[in-house]
Amino acid sequence: MEVKIVPQRVFKVLLSIVIVLLVANVAGIVATYYFGHDYVFGFVPLFNLDMESNIPTLFSSVQLLLSGLLLFFISRLLKRKGEKSFAWLFLSLIFLFLAVDETASLHESLIDPVRNTIHASGVFYYAWVIPYGLLLLIFVASYIKFLLRLPRDIMLLFITSGMLYVTGALGFELLGGWYAERYGEVSVVYATLYTFEETLEMTAISLFIYSLLRYMADKFGNLRLGFYNE
Repeated sequence: MEVKIVPQRVFKVLLSIVIVLLVANVAGIVATYYFGHDYVFGFVPLFNLDMESNIPTLFSSVQLLLSGLLLFFISRLLKRKGEKSFAWLFLSLIFLFLAVDETASLHESLIDPVRNTIHASGVFYYAWVIPYGLLLLIFVASYIKFLLRLPRDIMLLFITSGMLYVTGALGFELLGGWYAERYGEVSVVYATLYTFEETLEMTAISLFIYSLLRYMADKFGNLRLGFYNE
């Protein structure tokens, strides 16, 4: 039996799931703010992009976990070929941490301590963006050479997916923090902001997974997966 993985098809499936989750979330926003129903047999919280322990959170966590596993797989294949693999391995650990963070909301535990310590407000109201933003700058500076060594098409895909993810995770979080401090978190405007944020994140990781599969197809060609008894 041969399992055939086509990067374009995987990307279409992931993007289709993102669209379904987006539509369900928008339907929940309409039900909440225009019809006064914020539960609807559990449908609204189940698909709310801003809530935890629901289907969008599960999907995002699985996306990040899959990215981490693909990066780890690439690092192992490169190591077997005698090529540099540490950057890929470290990147896989970052994505595995992000998967745990997405599931357990670790970053949100930093909001109050950081906010109270430096008296953060305005766009830094959700103060976790400060330490994570600094770590992001260090990461980008450390991985510039890594990016430049990639094939041009893969490099552009990495950069595009990264920019989309940062725009959602940090950019719209900054806007959301500014808005929430002034007007609260219960409004159509705030719901629109977190909808853009989460949709950009899921789209970005879908594109990143596609780029990893593209890289594997171009770099390693056909790979066989076998199961053996010792």
